[in-house]
Amino acid sequence: MSAMNDPAIRLSGAAATGGRGRVFGPLTAASDRPITVILGPRGSGRTSLLLCIAGRMRLDEGALETLGEVRPSEIRRRTGLVGFEAIDALEPAVTLGDTLRERLAWALPWYRRTPRVTPDLAEELLSEAFGDYPQPDPGVLVRELGSAEEALVRVSLALIEEPDLLVFDDFDALRDPAERALVAERLNGLAERGVRSVLAASDPGDAELFAAHAPAVIEL
Repeated sequence: MSAMNDPAIRLSGAAATGGRGRVFGPLTAASDRPITVILGPRGSGRTSLLLCIAGRMRLDEGALETLGEVRPSEIRRRTGLVGFEAIDALEPAVTLGDTLRERLAWALPWYRRTPRVTPDLAEELLSEAFGDYPQPDPGVLVRELGSAEEALVRVSLALIEEPDLLVFDDFDALRDPAERALVAERLNGLAERGVRSVLAASDPGDAELFAAHAPAVIEL
């Protein structure tokens, strides 16, 4: 895990441009907090900004550091993605156990056999994200998960590769305020263990869910 006093992100004149013009920026901002909230409505370029922060997309202008890293390959090694529909969306008709095993297969070296996901292994893989919250059975289909459960499963999958920073898109896809509060509580718990988060939201009130960590708020 990275030292918590290292900068999470640093942006200097950061901007990205697409086929229809400017996607976001230029943006100059920094955060050394355990939780960083990128605040902006959908369509504001927040997803593209998060992908740049996670090393999955390049800036067209300016500079960016994530956890002190500037090379995309190094940034990717230290970040995990959550909530990106085109990247980590779950297959509804697959069981949770098979979903966990597929991610394990992706994360393990090629020469390592992927283990069968027993109830004990599933509990181990889910425990960090779920904390004291009841875990779903590994035999349940993904489509049977509640919204908060699905979000925490996606966090669990990202944590398999032991990132220092979670990059969480579309936090407000959790429509129920109680579900947002539950997931926020778990992200707060992860921050206490050294795994920081950068997340996108449109409601300024969502930042208050992370008040214990005095979150940095970057507005688009």
